[in-house]
Amino acid sequence: MFRRWLIAFSISLALTSFLNSCSTSGGGRFDILIEDGKIIDGTGNPWFYGDIGIIGDTIVEIGDLDGRAAARTIDARELSVTPGFIDMHTHCDGGLGRPSSNSNLNYLSQGVTTVVTGNCGGSVSLNAKETKREWEALGIGTNAVLLVGHGDIRSEVMGSEPREATPEEIEEMRVILRQSMEDGAWGVSTALEYIPGRYANTDEIIEVTKVVREFGGVYATHMRNENDRICEAIEENVRIGEETGVRVVVSHFKVTGKNNWGLMKDAVKVIEDARARGVYIVADQYPYIQSSPTGLLQSFISIPRDMEPFSELRGGRRNRDLSDAERKALQERYVEELRNALSDPEKREQIRQLTVEGRPNRPSSVAMWGWHDFTVLVADKNRHLVGTNFIDLPGVRHRDLFDIVVGLILDEPDMLYGGGSQSEGDLRYALSQEWVMVSSDGGAVRMIDEAADPVRGHPRDFGSQTKILRRYVREEGLLILEAAVRKMTSLPASFLQLKNRGLLREGFVADLVIFDPDTVRDNSTYADANRYCSGVEYVIVNGEISIDSGEYNGALNGKLLLLTENR
Repeated sequence: MFRRWLIAFSISLALTSFLNSCSTSGGGRFDILIEDGKIIDGTGNPWFYGDIGIIGDTIVEIGDLDGRAAARTIDARELSVTPGFIDMHTHCDGGLGRPSSNSNLNYLSQGVTTVVTGNCGGSVSLNAKETKREWEALGIGTNAVLLVGHGDIRSEVMGSEPREATPEEIEEMRVILRQSMEDGAWGVSTALEYIPGRYANTDEIIEVTKVVREFGGVYATHMRNENDRICEAIEENVRIGEETGVRVVVSHFKVTGKNNWGLMKDAVKVIEDARARGVYIVADQYPYIQSSPTGLLQSFISIPRDMEPFSELRGGRRNRDLSDAERKALQERYVEELRNALSDPEKREQIRQLTVEGRPNRPSSVAMWGWHDFTVLVADKNRHLVGTNFIDLPGVRHRDLFDIVVGLILDEPDMLYGGGSQSEGDLRYALSQEWVMVSSDGGAVRMIDEAADPVRGHPRDFGSQTKILRRYVREEGLLILEAAVRKMTSLPASFLQLKNRGLLREGFVADLVIFDPDTVRDNSTYADANRYCSGVEYVIVNGEISIDSGEYNGALNGKLLLLTENR
């Protein structure tokens, strides 16, 4: 009797267990089970311990999933589990369509699962639907959101003519933008500081951007001024937001030029006031106090296009098929020819005028931003100058700055400089605002051999998100971890109104990053820019593992997300 009862009880228990497992999402067996992680869900709320079950591309359960079966189990003890990071401002579209950089590993390795690209008025395509076919046929490592560039649209209609558009031309731009939005673009971007965007008045931008509202898209802007007139530039974008009803993001929010440091508080107040009266305006920011251009100091000097032999040498430097030895020899010749030209009084004066003033309708960097916009970043011979703003260079009180910079070029041609000099105080003040997102302003870079020699450049391509986690969370405590994660997940997802991403929620797409909060760090610097970060252990894109135990597995799990499919 007891034996029959035991058999019946065992059958009943097994049946109950089976029915219970079937009553949960996914029927009890997960494709991926993440166990015992510190879950930071992206809302900004405190972390909690828990497990996450994934089936296909979807998070199906979050909670205590002890004993549940899975095809792959990830032990996340002592690790943070967060939504995949969304970088609100990149220029990755230039690299996602190339086999050498389509993995977007420099972003993927930081935990970035989605990049917003087509920023600053320029995009690789005005047809998102066609771009989706091309990119996904090749394969891409991260998801992407594509904006279309107002600069590209304007150029298609009227070239780079330095004038206001006619009503007929504005209507042509609206037609092109409407087609782009129908093809799945997420919105429009402008670069009002650069050609051709600087020739567009506010009314043109408003009339063109009104099209975006019809589709629920966004407006992203590299403002008309990021230095002494920054508040005026923000007011222009507030007006654009008010009159179009479109959500506005101020790109790479910063105050540049040493003479303007401290204006960030005024700039923040303009945005706060607009938000208080109901204008949907936010900003994104990269965590570096130097922006582009960064380059060898010799590239700071502008040389007339028809001055020989430089036109020939410039053509040679653009040849991607050159060997390292050939490129080095070409570089040495360029420096020598530059030395000769600067020794000729007539040629020196031509170079001075072009460097300090620029061409008609194309002012130089110095004319636009001033000498105080530039800083020495890397130097071997003149190490004492690293971190020195140009207006503080030795001898500036007694000599012309052009002559001082020329002297440095001839003394150390490989010195690296950076424009867009900012103050750390301004950066920190902006970053502390609850409506400021984290971005990079970088691009998709070809996969790097970590044994390669150091490359000088901007580190933001490889380290923006992880620098936030290292410096501003772990080391300095400017942000708590939950707030930093929100700035990189739900905040950009909310701005984009991106459905089912940006939070760890049941039913949401499984874009996740798992990292060690005690060791995660950026390893890229201005002196050695192309270095992958460390401490990111797993990255999951659309339910598939791409970074596995800290190593890239070669997967191309990304998609181009279309606004027309955002349901």
